[in-house]
Amino acid sequence: MFEFCEINQIKRIETEMNEDGLFTLIIKPMNSRKATLFTAHLTAKLHNWNEIKDLGYVRSETAGFEVKENTWCEADTSFIAFTKVSKEEQDSWEGLNKKAPTLLGEVSGNHKNALIDIKKTQKYWMPAGTDYALIFDLEIKKYYFFNRSTSYSTHSFSEKFIAPSDILSDFLT
Repeated sequence: MFEFCEINQIKRIETEMNEDGLFTLIIKPMNSRKATLFTAHLTAKLHNWNEIKDLGYVRSETAGFEVKENTWCEADTSFIAFTKVSKEEQDSWEGLNKKAPTLLGEVSGNHKNALIDIKKTQKYWMPAGTDYALIFDLEIKKYYFFNRSTSYSTHSFSEKFIAPSDILSDFLT
């Protein structure tokens, strides 16, 4: 395993617990510089927006969420509104988050990984109660927007995005 990781420049190995209570080993190769910077920018923008609004908590990719009983996933960046889960309840969580985020963002450096993120969003995030999801595909310069549904709309990076919700309107525009 050490040799495999060294040859493939794999710096992160993670686990997620599936619905059977079994752990899945996730081998994550190094992110491209572009994906890392994009994720940092997205998280910073979400954090700065929330610093002004104080509508909830922003979490980074190290936050795990229970998306089904005994099934945990993580997103590159996320936000949970206090209207969805009270400040007191969120403050009581130790480590793993007990409910799905209001908004999540996934940044993929290539189209293949974006398609994996889309499937994960359809299978886990949206059924778990995530309200909005943005999957960014840096390779083809498109993003996929989920609006309280497992279906999504596709948008070009050059297209102006109009948020469907008051809570997100000044963050995403």
